[in-house]
Amino acid sequence: MTSRNPFAEPLTPDNAAMLLIDHQVGLFQFLPSVEPLKLKNNIIALAKVAKRFNLPTLLTTSWSQGPNGPTMPELVELFPEHEIIERDTVKFWDHAPSAEAVEKMNRKKLIIAALDTTTCLAFAAIYGVQRGYDVYAVMDASSTFDELNQQAAMMRMSAAGVVVTTWIPVLAELANNTVKNGFHIADLLAEHTGSYHGAWSNYTATAKTADLVQSQLNEARKASRL
Repeated sequence: MTSRNPFAEPLTPDNAAMLLIDHQVGLFQFLPSVEPLKLKNNIIALAKVAKRFNLPTLLTTSWSQGPNGPTMPELVELFPEHEIIERDTVKFWDHAPSAEAVEKMNRKKLIIAALDTTTCLAFAAIYGVQRGYDVYAVMDASSTFDELNQQAAMMRMSAAGVVVTTWIPVLAELANNTVKNGFHIADLLAEHTGSYHGAWSNYTATAKTADLVQSQLNEARKASRL
C-alpha cells in the first residue's frame, strides 16, 4: 500500500492557514541568525501574503509582559481585528486556546513562522505533523540564537516530515495563476525584495497592460487593506 504524500497536494488559499507565533519586539534583540532588518521585512511580507489570499491567521505571544515584549506593531496594524493569544506554554499545542483556535480554522495545511526557530517554531511544526496537519515552516521569517541552531532546527523539522521553506515559495504556490494573481506576486516581490523592484517599475511604466495590472493591484490592496 502506497503511503500518502501530504505535500503532493499544493498549498491553496482554500486549504491553508497561517500561524505567526511570538513575533515580539523583545525577541529581535537576541535572535540574530536572520539579520534583524531582513527578518522584519520577511515577517511583514509573509503576513501580507496571508492578507492577500485571505488565509485564516493566528497570532500569538508568550511572556509579553516580560522581556519578550509585545507583538510587532506592523503585525498589529495588518491584523487590527485579530485577538492576539497569549500563551503560558513554550509548546504551542500544549496551550489549549491556541490548539482550539487552529482546529476552528478547519484547514489541513499550516504555514508557520515563529521566534524562535529551535523551540516555538520547531515544537509547533513537529507536533503539528503528529496531529495530522501538513506543516510548512517558513525559515526566513523565523530566527534563533545563531546559524548552528537554525540549521539544527531545520534538520530536526525536516526529519519529522515538515516542509522547510521561505516566504517567496509560499507566495508563489498560493498565487499559482499568473494571469489572475501575477500582480500579487510582482507587488510583494517588488516591495520586499530589492532585486525585483526594477523589473516591476519598468513594466508598470511601459507595458501596454500596465494600467489594467495597476487597477487590479489597487483593488487587491483595497480589499486586503494594504
